[in-house]
Amino acid sequence: MYHQLQPIKKLIIPFKVDALLPNVLILIPRVITGYLLSFVFAINKFGTPWTPTSMGLAYFEVSDWFVELVKQFGTPFSLMPELFAWSAGFTEALGGILLILGLNTRITSFFITVTMFTTIVFRPWDYSWNIMPTFIFFCLGLFYMGFGSGKFGLDYFLTTKE
Repeated sequence: MYHQLQPIKKLIIPFKVDALLPNVLILIPRVITGYLLSFVFAINKFGTPWTPTSMGLAYFEVSDWFVELVKQFGTPFSLMPELFAWSAGFTEALGGILLILGLNTRITSFFITVTMFTTIVFRPWDYSWNIMPTFIFFCLGLFYMGFGSGKFGLDYFLTTKE
């Protein structure tokens, strides 16, 4: 059983950084990114336990405006916009929580990066800077895919204990 878990352990183990300051500099943007994804950007498009009731979204429900936006992405998104909108909302909501905890950081960052890349490439251009948060989340996702959670994340504690 232990040998079966080795590939997963190698995938989530954070990049080794021993000093305190670099680990703090890895922690702070990770927590801020996770907070923004889960508690600022996801709540108006995806129903979570912390979504305000004024949004009118049940748990795991996707807002109609977000489904309509995903339809504008073109094929294949227009064929199943509810599914793609739901998966993007779920990725933001759950992915943000996992980033805050530093749990499964590299895999979570992969899904966040793919979601943000898809939005950057397929979202209709409105000639504004509204795409900048998406681009920043894309870049941070790339960073955490490489570095992992650092010492101040659950990945570190799960992978260093034998």
